[in-house]
Amino acid sequence: MKALKLIGRIVAVIVILIGLAFIGLIVYTKYFYSSEVEIERHYMSELPLSPDQYPEDFAEISQIVKRNYSLYESKHIDIDALSASYAERIGKLSTGEEYGKTLWEYFADLRVAHAYVYFKEYRTRAFPAYIDDTLFVDKPDTYLQRSGFNDKDRIIAVDGTPIKEWMDRNEKYISASTPEYKRLFTARSLFKSFTDTVKTYTVCRGADTLNLQLVLQPQDNIPVADRRKTSWKILNDSIGYLEINSMMNGVMEDFAEDYPKVRHRPYLIVDVRRNGGGNSGNGRDLCRYLIRKEQPHCLGRHPMIPMEDAYQGKILLLTSTFTCSAAESFVIDMKESGNALLIGEPTAGDTGNNPRTFKTSHGTSFRIPTARPDVSPKGFPLEGIGIEPNYIVKQTVSDYMEGRDTQLEFALDCIRQGRCL
Repeated sequence: MKALKLIGRIVAVIVILIGLAFIGLIVYTKYFYSSEVEIERHYMSELPLSPDQYPEDFAEISQIVKRNYSLYESKHIDIDALSASYAERIGKLSTGEEYGKTLWEYFADLRVAHAYVYFKEYRTRAFPAYIDDTLFVDKPDTYLQRSGFNDKDRIIAVDGTPIKEWMDRNEKYISASTPEYKRLFTARSLFKSFTDTVKTYTVCRGADTLNLQLVLQPQDNIPVADRRKTSWKILNDSIGYLEINSMMNGVMEDFAEDYPKVRHRPYLIVDVRRNGGGNSGNGRDLCRYLIRKEQPHCLGRHPMIPMEDAYQGKILLLTSTFTCSAAESFVIDMKESGNALLIGEPTAGDTGNNPRTFKTSHGTSFRIPTARPDVSPKGFPLEGIGIEPNYIVKQTVSDYMEGRDTQLEFALDCIRQGRCL
């Protein structure tokens, strides 16, 4: 009888352990294993939550953020106080648009570029040029042209709000690791909205001031552009130019096609000013074509060994505030190689810190960094500070209006004057 009781207890313990393991697996899969999370996106006006569910949904979000967001302590964020203040606000909300905007504000208050919540938006394909706190229509596509916009129109108001006031008002929704990146991406949100489908823009065109109405399209109606991730040109007999505008999958194939066309020139200008990142492994592999001796990758310290056909000339690397994430780790590696002269603006200040996606039981999907603060092999912070170029050069309004690239022309002057590394 005693033996049977003992066996029964053992079986009961095993059942409990299996149950706990099963629950743990569910929790792990649901919250922590990003590759298994199927991202849900909704328009804010169509959220699958009722107002009485907002507090419960946010409670899940704040718990996951506290357990997994790896940078709040180093940023001196009182995460409990922050979550409590937002929980109080969220308890008073009555619409999906209010809840969605409040979540965007909450994630922006985490003060890192890789923290955001997924919602669908109304938009166009266009982004303005942002120079000296001034916004211009930049190479408008057919859709903008049909709405009356011309290239280099200066935008002075949105829905009657002066542009500086509009920027100041909307900065609170932008996730960023540096003030410069926050300002830039506030500007880049000009032709999109999470809530509005029609906006009116006041523009200056010569001596005229015009009010132009623009219908923003649901993002479901805008096909994803399939563009090349690299491009090249020969500037003169001595100088090749290679733009790398993404670190997403496919960049290595495009690079392999373009690189041989520029690698034999004594000078190579590599342009990552329009590169917002992608896969850091691609950036690491690209570096192997541009370094001359083995060095550790700034993320994970994996050794990078130069390729047999690695470039042997002088490299000038153009950077901007838009340069972020995997593009930024690429810039760190290039700077620490000692093999490139950096020209342009400081980068975004965020290599990623292993961002991962989570989803609540109500379907709210969001992304946060999960790796602890770290530095590069030579001691540069991987988050929080933009990489400063050797020469800080900003695009000027006068050059822009004349169709001149201030930073590229500076790089060419460096070559002519022998100021390369």
